[in-house]
Amino acid sequence: MTKRSEMPGVLGQTGRNEGGRTRTVLLVATAMLALAGCSKLGIGGGGEPKGQVVATLDGQEITVLEVNAELAGTPIPPTMSRRDAEKVALENIITRRMLAKAAEERELNKKPEFLLQERRAEEQLRVQALARDIAAKVVAPTRDEADKFIAENPYLFANRTFFILDQIQFLRPANIEKLGLEAATTMAQVEQILTANNIPFRRQPASLDSLGANPEFVKEVTGVLAKKPDELFMFATRPQGAPAPVVLVNQVKETKVQPFTGDKAREFAQNYLKNERIQNALKSEVDRQRKSQDQRVVFQEGWKPAAPKDPKAPVTKASALELAGEGPKAGTGLEAATAEHAPPAAPAAEPAPAQ
Repeated sequence: MTKRSEMPGVLGQTGRNEGGRTRTVLLVATAMLALAGCSKLGIGGGGEPKGQVVATLDGQEITVLEVNAELAGTPIPPTMSRRDAEKVALENIITRRMLAKAAEERELNKKPEFLLQERRAEEQLRVQALARDIAAKVVAPTRDEADKFIAENPYLFANRTFFILDQIQFLRPANIEKLGLEAATTMAQVEQILTANNIPFRRQPASLDSLGANPEFVKEVTGVLAKKPDELFMFATRPQGAPAPVVLVNQVKETKVQPFTGDKAREFAQNYLKNERIQNALKSEVDRQRKSQDQRVVFQEGWKPAAPKDPKAPVTKASALELAGEGPKAGTGLEAATAEHAPPAAPAAEPAPAQ
């Protein structure tokens, strides 16, 4: 009989094989357990989707989490059940993914313009995530802070005022600074200037609620009207879809005070203060990043942006025209990222003033 010790290397190899066999058995067992777990979730395998997986497209799972994300923020009509809404969301996901796969088959995702848009979209998603993280860490105002805000801003609450306006609306022309609107003292003069320059306009009554307007703007208008009730004032807005900013020239024809008090007023004040804190926190982050710009960014000659205007600079009647300025404005993405944190909508007043 041959002794094992006389077979060089075989003893060691046999020992390794036995250990390797043991490890192999353990790995196989672990893999089987993992697959069993996936099976419970409905992941993997070729059968009907179940568990967390609600459908598959070309073998790629679509989960309940993805359906919920698709529905997030979407109001469900009272006549539709939650499950029916989920099915619609699932169908949207499937259609979008099929179209995305069709684009990949045509290699459209490799084109330079697509890569630029993809990078921009990814950056925006990251900025939105940053904005949500900053907003989530903002401390909510207390009841006492809300009461203090109400007391310090009577024109929003105890003296909430509706301004009934005579208003002229027109799209901002390129030569607005040369029209001489800042010298007009009556609405008729504004009409004459616009007509002489062939600028289409519309004149109609309108209303302005001090609660829903920008507080600084309301302060300015209130201050002007206290000294000279017939004074014209103008501001600009950019409605969605408008080809250019819309300039609004206004003259107050009537005012009506309708107090806003009680628990609803306090709730509004708390929401307003929280939004203000969120915006301040976002601005602080933007300022912090921009302070390092000189050390981190190298511009080609002629490409360095102009320094931003001082937001605390006073707004004069002439500079109001600049608020209607056309063209892109410097932004960070944080503003759009926190649309859900916009100032709370002013509650409807009962009864509303007649126009």
